[in-house]
Amino acid sequence: MAQVDKLRCPVELDPALVVEEDDRAPTKQCVPRRARRGIFLLIALVVIAVSTMAAYSFTDLMLAYDESTILSGRKTQADMLVESGTELARLMLAQTPTGREELGGVDNNPAMFQAINVVPDLDPQRRGNVTVIAPSIDAMGEFSGIRYGLQNESARLNLNVLTVIEENYAVGDEALQAAADLGLADTDQMVVSDSIARELLMALPNMTEDVADSILDWLDEDDEQRDFGAEYDYYNALPTPYGPKNGPLDSVEELLLVRGVTPELLFGADTNRNGIIDPIEQTYITTGDQSTASLGWSAYLTVYSREGNKTADGADRVDVNAEDLEQLQADLTDVLGNEDWASFIVAYRVAGQSGATATAGGDSDAAEAVSQASGGQAWTSSALGSLDLSEGKVEVSQLLDLVGATVVVGEGNDQTVYQSPFADEPLAMATYMPYLMGLLTSKDYDSMPGRINLNECPAELIYGLPILEEETALALVEARGEQSESENRRFETWPLVEGIVTLEQMRQLLPLVTAGGDVYRAQVVGYFEGANQSARVEVVIDATTINPDIVYWRSLSHLGRGFDVGTLGVRGEDGMQTLSIAE
Repeated sequence: MAQVDKLRCPVELDPALVVEEDDRAPTKQCVPRRARRGIFLLIALVVIAVSTMAAYSFTDLMLAYDESTILSGRKTQADMLVESGTELARLMLAQTPTGREELGGVDNNPAMFQAINVVPDLDPQRRGNVTVIAPSIDAMGEFSGIRYGLQNESARLNLNVLTVIEENYAVGDEALQAAADLGLADTDQMVVSDSIARELLMALPNMTEDVADSILDWLDEDDEQRDFGAEYDYYNALPTPYGPKNGPLDSVEELLLVRGVTPELLFGADTNRNGIIDPIEQTYITTGDQSTASLGWSAYLTVYSREGNKTADGADRVDVNAEDLEQLQADLTDVLGNEDWASFIVAYRVAGQSGATATAGGDSDAAEAVSQASGGQAWTSSALGSLDLSEGKVEVSQLLDLVGATVVVGEGNDQTVYQSPFADEPLAMATYMPYLMGLLTSKDYDSMPGRINLNECPAELIYGLPILEEETALALVEARGEQSESENRRFETWPLVEGIVTLEQMRQLLPLVTAGGDVYRAQVVGYFEGANQSARVEVVIDATTINPDIVYWRSLSHLGRGFDVGTLGVRGEDGMQTLSIAE
């Protein structure tokens, strides 16, 4: 084939498109290359689309970060709302009991504790409030909803005092035996002392003897197993062995380590730990609608309760067992405002006899004095001059020793028996008992472990007091449900004043019960009216010190807000407020 000559074309030829000359194609042709127009436009469109998607993704990410920052900020604000509510409770408890009452009290005070606006804003999503809330107990001692305030920790049974009760408290001791000898009490009412702690525990719903004994074995210092209890050998044989505490508990939750104690028994159906049974929790209840057993034992138990030794105005009570009797007389006269009362207490320290203990002590002279008490003379302050005040020979074990007591002055034929101005009569008690119980003390202490508060505890704890028969316990529960403005209701001796229990029964009850208490528990909820962010804590505050101390703090935020916004309270635009307590 002849060599192909390339033809000249008016446009640049693509070598691949040159047509060679052959026998059948005498002429040469050229095909021009097509111009690639629009390729850069396509590239530009792709770049713009990718950039747009990147910008959109970045914007969406920034919006998500912004929303996350807002939510995180509100969560932090909710935590700070809780801090504010806790400080509000501490500030309230820093007041004296009288000062608290002037501010509306701590029991149920919506003006002080419900929906307190801390973050004012016209937007409800940004308007932050705090509410302090606690479970409510009705007149018959049954749990019944909520209230806005604090719960007295003495309304619960302090586990750490159970072994102390066993070691130091004996029902059916000398006092009751003496009363029985005088015909003032029935020996059938005596209770074996080593069963008191168990009986108190057995008052809890669904409690059994083996669990009660196991709890006491866990608390006591020895390794001796009780009849139905468990000690070191049992716990050491577990797949993961450990030993019993053999000492005070640090929290109620430690009971989960005790044989037989389960989360269901300890916390009941209250899965969100808000102190009430919500409708959704009703499905878990097998003991009945709103049954107290549904809340578990944690609603009845504590390890934090304590009582201070102050008057309602915050002053120190006068110790009737002070060594300097002359100074004691001056102090008593000052606080009581009655010279006969003050001088008799001093005289009792020198030559007094409690009617309930004279016979038990085996002192024949004292017994004779008791038998003559009904015919003795009325005490007057002038009789104190016949006594030597250099030394107090008689100790007042409890203030009720002064009730119905006698003082013997002189010897032989010159002996004179004086009757106590604190008569064993309800009408007289109504007058003097607030002075005795409110201003005086027989123990020199700053604070002591809390006893059971008769006015605020669940009815089960009253029924569990082994000293009281069922009929008497029921009468006490019914009586406290009646509205009364009597000042005696502030003190644990009110059942005696109102004739529900006898003097000897009250003597036995006194180491176990109180009408006070200076440690308080509450749930503090910080929330926004129009948003879901919230924080919730359970806190226990000890007010026995000048600056109330937080002794327990547990976050419950992971269990939810616990209450709907309507229950917690909505202030609205017109209801925004700040709260202050005058110092």
